[in-house]
Amino acid sequence: MRSVITTANLIVGADGSTTLAGSSIGLSTDEDRRRFHELRSKNDLILIGGNTARREPYKRTPIPLYILTHTKVRLQPKNQLVKQFALSPAEMINELKSSFNPDQSGPINLLVEAGAALLKQMIEAGLIDHLYLTVNLEKTGDNSISISDLTNSFELISRENIAPCEFLYYKKLTK
Repeated sequence: MRSVITTANLIVGADGSTTLAGSSIGLSTDEDRRRFHELRSKNDLILIGGNTARREPYKRTPIPLYILTHTKVRLQPKNQLVKQFALSPAEMINELKSSFNPDQSGPINLLVEAGAALLKQMIEAGLIDHLYLTVNLEKTGDNSISISDLTNSFELISRENIAPCEFLYYKKLTK
């Protein structure tokens, strides 16, 4: 069975907000999007939750998109790389280990682009290995989270400021 390396990516406003007018797009900048696409290029598949699938533009993705949801999501036009699952995050990771490209060897690189609720659940379960957090220091919005609660099981590896954002990279603390 293959191992899974999970990397999460999230943007928040200065107040910890995860959305602006219902989507994270309003918090993003050109540099954030550039880094976002670079991160995608280094992964084998993307995992999101149902709410993220309904609110964000996932009509086309360069790599397979897996959605954890208990209610079917309809993407228009249909993304041919989408699979939907009604599993817990831990069950999803186990499913990937046994069924994602089983003929290949080496770790599966999973990019988690989930919203705050699913991401927090995965962090609390110890399922996230790396966290890339962008903080837009000039914008505020809705659905705030505690950045310190989100990152307390991680070690800050790097911090870079490119106005108006701060780009933070964390690695899971080893016990």
